[in-house]
Formats: sequence, structure tokens, C-alpha cells
Amino acid sequence: MADRVSFEGPARKFSSVQNSRTRTPIVDQHATWIAVNPIQGCPKACTYCFLNERGQTAVPPEHLASAIHTVDLLLNSSFYGPSRPVALYTWTDVMALPASRAHLAELLEGLVRRRVSNPIVLITKCDVPDETIKVINNARQRGLIVLVYLSYSGLGRNIERGIRHVAIEENFPRLAEAGVPIVHYWRPAFPESATTTTMERVLDWASHYARCTVAAGLKVEKAALPRLSEAWPELASTPAVTEAEGVYPRDFWEFIHRTWQRYPDYPLFHTNSCALSYVLGRPDEFGVFGSQVCRVRNNCPIAQRSLCTATDAEWTAPTADDVRAALAHRGLGQVAFTLAEAGRELIIEAAVETNLAAALTQDLGVRVRVSRDDADAYWSSGTAGATPVILG
Repeated sequence: MADRVSFEGPARKFSSVQNSRTRTPIVDQHATWIAVNPIQGCPKACTYCFLNERGQTAVPPEHLASAIHTVDLLLNSSFYGPSRPVALYTWTDVMALPASRAHLAELLEGLVRRRVSNPIVLITKCDVPDETIKVINNARQRGLIVLVYLSYSGLGRNIERGIRHVAIEENFPRLAEAGVPIVHYWRPAFPESATTTTMERVLDWASHYARCTVAAGLKVEKAALPRLSEAWPELASTPAVTEAEGVYPRDFWEFIHRTWQRYPDYPLFHTNSCALSYVLGRPDEFGVFGSQVCRVRNNCPIAQRSLCTATDAEWTAPTADDVRAALAHRGLGQVAFTLAEAGRELIIEAAVETNLAAALTQDLGVRVRVSRDDADAYWSSGTAGATPVILG
């Protein structure tokens, strides 16, 4: 195995290895969830995947930690909290290979035995075999909260290389029939998939089986811009795409903001946190309620808005002392800050890594705005104040 530096700690920086593959910490904080990655590397080769720049596409997945050790790392992480969402295997597609699915079965068993109360998210665009559905339901019946995000975009195999799109579509009715909660992950959109025919087909199918849809734009890192521009030339000539929360074709942007006309009772969110709150029957805990995303972009059901409204009416803003304590806990005790929007927004006057900003959002339950840390290996995020770019 190639030489490497430690990757198990909370540090955000990726580890370099001699064979050009880079690794992420096994437990880290992403914008919405704690990311747990005991397996890293994907046999698929989707054009848009952030793993391309890390040498982790079209490669054999590496098993870097046993299931038992992974549970220990999660529960001992500085990012851990007993109600916070946890996404498993975000640096691979766990459904792609039998060995990965076997690791998943062991990990779910370990989480059940340790009585982990966190919502567990699995994200895939591969076939979910019947035996794996049984494993998931066995864990759910024993108290583990598990949701499956099905990534279904309408893109072809020229962009989602190695993906069997018929299998993605078949996952929806099979998981729904088994009672597994489904979130449709509509990401990303390219001009080729932003046609009325394709978008209606995707929405018609997903809305029949999923609890809701999360629509996300294309993440464009600086290193990925030349490669992504081959599939979407307009990216190369548009300023700020690498700083955007996500990039959207205009036709797609306009379509997803009119889905309520086609399906009035079907929720569509721009924020994973709101989708999870809705599916779990919880109020917003990420400071999204009342924001522009909440008011203008999310197609949120009336009952969910009522739940968030009632909770917000009893909410108490954090004090300056609360903020100082939270910042000190995250190693940011010396940074200057301002509380705005009646305490609903924390503005930090410093460059802060995205994982820390996301953790602070959950620590305090407020929106957090920071300056982008140029050394941060994580892409730009709405959690840290990035905004969308619309092309076309």
C-alpha cells in the first residue's frame, strides 16, 4: 500500500499518497451531515464527480477501516452529536460492489448494536439488491433510522459513465414497496438534461415514489473547470462559477421552481437539511427557516412550514457568550463575529473551513456566514454563504 499521512483525525485537509489518490478523513463534517468514509474510491467514472480531481474514480475502492472501528471513530469525533444526520460512504458508491455492500451490512449492524440514534443517509445511483434492502430494513426494524437518497438526473451514459440508468429507475418502486424512505437527489443538471421532456420524465417518476426531491446544481471546483467545460462550454467563459453554491442551466432552474404547478403536494427542496427535516418530521435546525432559500426557493409543504413557524416562535437567539463558547469549541476562539437578523445569522470575520462553518450551524442552530478559506479542500457551499449561478 502507498505511504500516506494520517487520515483519521478531524483535520479537513486531504492526505496525499504516492499513487496520486488522495484520501479524506474517515469522519468529517459536510454541509448538512457528518460524512463517514471507511471505503474510498469509486469504480464508476461520472464526468461531474468531485472524486475525479482526487484520483478516486474508475479505481478499486479501498477499505480503510473496519465497520467496528468506523463506529468508534464516528462516536468519538469532535463533529458527532446524537441527533445529527450521518451520510455513509460519500467517497464511493457503496452499492456498486459486493465487498462494499458487505461492509455496509456490518456497519449498519454495528450502529444498531451501539444504539446510534442519528439519521443515517445512504446515497447511490447503482442498483440496490434485494438482499441489501433486507439488510436496511432489518436495521430499521431494530431502531436505526435509515434513508436512501437516489441520485437520478436524466443524464446519459456519456456523462454518468458506468451507470445503469434502468437500475436507478427500478430502485424507486422496489425501495418504496419495502417501506424504505426515499429522497430523490436531482443533481447535477447539464444543458443536455435540462429539456422539458427529460425533466418531466424524471419528476413524474421520482415523485410517484420518493418523499421529496432535493435539486442541486453542479459543483465546479477550479481544478475541474477545464474538464467540466468540455461538457458545458459556457462554464469556461462565466465568472464566479467556481465560487458558486451550484451552477444551473436556466431552463432547469425555472422548471424546478414551477414543480408545484405540476405536483402541488410534492415537496422540492434546495437544501438537504430541509429535506431531512421534512422526512424525519422535525423542524429546521440549520438556520434555514426565514431565509431567502426558505421563502423563495424551497417548495415546502404547509404542514412543515407550520411546524417550523411554531418552533421558531419559541426559539431563543444565542447570546454573544453562547457564540464565543461555540467558536472556542471549534478552535476559533479569537475570531471576530457579529450576530445579525435578530440572532439568526452569525457572521464570522475570518476565513473558516467549510466543515467548521457547517458544524457551527448545527452547534448554534443559526445561519453562518464566513469568508472562504482558499486552502479548503471542500467545495463552495451555501452553508458558508455561497450563492447559485444561473446560465443560459
